[in-house]
Amino acid sequence: MIFGGNHAPREREYLFIDGGCLRASARKICQDLFGDASAYQPHVPAVAGGGYDKIFYYDAVSGKAHDETQAAYETRVQPDYDRFAKIQALDRVHVALGQIVGADKRQKGVDVQLAVDMMTHAFRGNITKATLFAADSDFIPLIKSLVSEGLHVTLWHPPQANTELKGAADSTLLFSFKANHSCFTVDGQQSAFYIGSSGSGGIDPANDGLANIATVGEYQYAARWQGGTLKVWRGSPGTGWSYVNFLAPGSSLARAITAFDLIYPWGIAAAGEGWIET
Repeated sequence: MIFGGNHAPREREYLFIDGGCLRASARKICQDLFGDASAYQPHVPAVAGGGYDKIFYYDAVSGKAHDETQAAYETRVQPDYDRFAKIQALDRVHVALGQIVGADKRQKGVDVQLAVDMMTHAFRGNITKATLFAADSDFIPLIKSLVSEGLHVTLWHPPQANTELKGAADSTLLFSFKANHSCFTVDGQQSAFYIGSSGSGGIDPANDGLANIATVGEYQYAARWQGGTLKVWRGSPGTGWSYVNFLAPGSSLARAITAFDLIYPWGIAAAGEGWIET
């Protein structure tokens, strides 16, 4: 005898990532915030978090140039294959590769493979929800088709995503530094920025030997930059001091301040960086 046969099936959600779009989005954010498009790279383990049952990552490798020897070509693209191998080694993550061809550097085979895979999983009933990281209007027919078949599709997109593409999805998520700072990395091994410990009560920066105090609005601030960690204290009359340890391994102080201001709402960038002790 079978008991509990009326239970609803568990919802399953897959994440489909246009890797070229992810890298371009990260480059634009880095250029806008830090003045350097290559300052940080996408941290795929963080991107793939969020409780997805499976993650499918689609990207492309440069094709061989007309006058390029096979040996030179293999040497040039080997770092790309090494990077994709690390992504493939992640749990629940599957990589599909196409090629970058032509003068306009278009990805060949990537969009089609992504669309086929999404449609296949949807029609086989493998998923009840899907999230697509993309910005290209070429995906509009795909999303409309999946939505019409009853699949809930979320579009995860950079600010410059096509307006009609966003309108085709059931829901949207904006990819931004403030919301997705953990998705950036210097070394590919860990997130470039994250909040460590924090606390309040019985804390005074003077006890840590800090003498420089900056005033921004109604608050006073003290800070120390050491070993890739920015420790910031904030205090005001009657409330005492609070502190945050902001970890930014591999970053400069200027970039850490910019990132801290976006992630944590204390506004220390308004005071510059001369008051921060090292």
